[in-house]
Amino acid sequence: MTATSPRPARLFRPALIVFLLLAFGLRAYHLDFQSLWSDEGISLLRSSQPLGAMWQAMPVEHVPGYFTLLHFWIGLTGESDYALRFFSLWPSVLALALTYLLAADLASARIGLIAVALLATNGFQVWYGQEARMYSWLLAGGLLSTWLFWRLLFQERTGRRTGLAVAYALATAATVYFHYFGFLIPMAHAVVAGGWLVVERRWRGILPWMMGGLLAFLLFLPWLSRAWQVLHFTGWREPLDPMNVPWMMWTAYTVGDTMPAPLVSYLPWLYLVLAVVGIGVWMHQRRAAGWFLLAMVAVPVLAILALVLRNPDFHVRYTIFLSSVAILLASGGVEGFHLASGQRWWGRGLSWLVAGSLIAANGVALQRLYYDTSLHKPDFRSAARYIEAHERPGDVILVDGPNPDIIFAHYYRGAAPVYDLRFLEEANFEEVDRALTDITAGMERAWELLLFRQPGPIQMWLATRGWAAAPTYHNDIRVSLYGLPGTAMERRTLNLPFGSELELAEVEVSATSLKPGDMLRISTHWRVLAQAPNYKFSLRLADPTGQPLANWDYVPQNWFAPTHVWVVGSMATDQHALIVPAELAPGRYQVTLRLYDPASGAAVSTPAGQDVLLAEVEVSR
Repeated sequence: MTATSPRPARLFRPALIVFLLLAFGLRAYHLDFQSLWSDEGISLLRSSQPLGAMWQAMPVEHVPGYFTLLHFWIGLTGESDYALRFFSLWPSVLALALTYLLAADLASARIGLIAVALLATNGFQVWYGQEARMYSWLLAGGLLSTWLFWRLLFQERTGRRTGLAVAYALATAATVYFHYFGFLIPMAHAVVAGGWLVVERRWRGILPWMMGGLLAFLLFLPWLSRAWQVLHFTGWREPLDPMNVPWMMWTAYTVGDTMPAPLVSYLPWLYLVLAVVGIGVWMHQRRAAGWFLLAMVAVPVLAILALVLRNPDFHVRYTIFLSSVAILLASGGVEGFHLASGQRWWGRGLSWLVAGSLIAANGVALQRLYYDTSLHKPDFRSAARYIEAHERPGDVILVDGPNPDIIFAHYYRGAAPVYDLRFLEEANFEEVDRALTDITAGMERAWELLLFRQPGPIQMWLATRGWAAAPTYHNDIRVSLYGLPGTAMERRTLNLPFGSELELAEVEVSATSLKPGDMLRISTHWRVLAQAPNYKFSLRLADPTGQPLANWDYVPQNWFAPTHVWVVGSMATDQHALIVPAELAPGRYQVTLRLYDPASGAAVSTPAGQDVLLAEVEVSR
C-alpha cells in the first residue's frame, strides 16, 4: 500500500485551485447564452410556487430537494437565466473538489488531480453544470456522501465518527431528495460495508455508518409514502435494450454528446483501456480503494440494468454520480504510465501527455457545445423576441407543444393572447375546427409555435383556413405566421396553363397598398388537367425589372397538398402570404409565382414565361 504522502499532496493544491478556477470559467462562459428549455422552465415554474403548494403538487417522478433549494435561491437572486443556472454551476465545481478529496483519502492525490483536470473540461459535466436542473446537485451530493462514507470506515480518530455519521446522514438524505436514483448511492455503500465486515471482521466504522444510514432513512421518511408511488410510474421514453445501457453510460460520462466524429467512436475505448489499467493501479496503491471504486460502479450499474428491465424510463444523467468514479478509474490508468516507469520524470511526462491529449479532445467537444447550434436547446427566448418584434394588434399566439406557462411565458412580454393547444393533441379535424374557429374569432393573424410535435390537424386547419407566411426556426421551434379569414381580397381571372397538367384559373390578393411589415395574402385557384408531378411553388416579391427581392419556396397549402395528389378534373387551391420586408424602400413591386421540379430545378413553362405576374403592389412608409 503506497498512499500519497502529505507533502506531495500539499504541492498539488495550487494546481487543484487552477483546475477548479478553470472549471468555474468553463461553466460560467456562455452560461445564459442559450435559452432555457422546457425542463428548466419546469424548475422555474415549480420553484416559484409557495413551498406547501409545491410539495403538494410535486409529480410522482420528482423529489422536492432541488426545487426547495431553488425556491429560496430565486427569492434572493431573481429569475434571470444566469441566476437560475448559476445555482447549478457551483455544485458542479464543488463536485470536482470532492472528487479530489475522495481520491486523496483513497490513496492518491495525484490521480485525483488528473481526474479533476479531466472533469473540469468534460463536456458532459459542463452541460449539466450549466443547466437549471438537479443533476449537478445530485453529483455533488453523491460524492459528498461517498467521501464521508469512506472516512467513516477508515477514519482513525474514533471521536470524530459521530460527527461524520451525522454529516453522512445529511448528505445521503439530500442526495435521495435530489433524485430518486440517488438511492443507488447508499445501496452501493451497504454492499461495500457488508463486504468490509466480512473481510475485516471489524465493527469500528460499521456501527457509525449504520447510525448515519438510519438517520438518513428517518430524514427521508416524511417523503417515503410518496416515493413508493414512483414504482408505478411508467415514464415516457422509448424502451431501451438493457445490454446497451452500460456502454451508453460509459460513452456519456467519458466523452459526452458533443465530442465530434471520429473521436466519439475511439475515445470511449481508450478510456475503457485506461480504466482497466486504472483498476490495477488503484489496487496497487491501496487494495481496499480499488475494490471500493469497483463496487461503486458495479452495484449501481447492476441495479440500473434490473430497473431498465422493469421500466425503460432511464437517462444517463440520472446516475451522473457515477461519472466521477468512472473518470477516477481512467485517471488511475493515466497515472499508470508514471508508476510503470518507476516514478521517473519521463513516466510522469508521459502521464501528463496522455492527460493533456484527453483534455485537448475535451476542448474540441466544448467548442461544439458552445458554438454548434445543432446541439443547442430549443430557443424559446429568440422565438418570443421574434414574435414581440413583429406582432400587431389583432394577433393571437397558438402554442402546439409544451405548456407555454413553463417557459414561453418566461420570455414573452408582448400583448397578444397566448393559447395552449395541448387539449387538442388527440383531437380530430372537426374538433380542431370548432376550437380554433372560436379561439381566432375576430383576430387578424395567428402565430403558431410548433415543438415536439409532428404537423397534424392543427397545422392543416391553419394551412387551409389561413395564409401561411415563411416560418422561422429557433432550434427545433418552428414559428409560423398565418393570415386569418376576414380580409377583403381582389380576384383576377388568368386561365393560364402551367405545362400540360395545370391551369391557373384565378388569383386573389389582399390590399395592394402596403407598408413594410404588412402581410400580403395570396390565393391561387387551379384546374387539374392531368396528373401533375410533385412541383414546388416559388412565391416572389420582385422589383419592376423582375429581380427577386424576397421569395419563399414551398409545397402547396403549407406542405399539406402537394400537386401530385391533386385530383384530375377538380379544382385545387393554395393560400400563402408574403411579409413585406422591413428594409424595403418605397416603390412599386411585382408579386410573381414560379413552379419547378425540385429534383432538377427546371421551371414549368407558361405562355407568360417562367415567373407569372400575380399582382403589382405599392409599398410606402
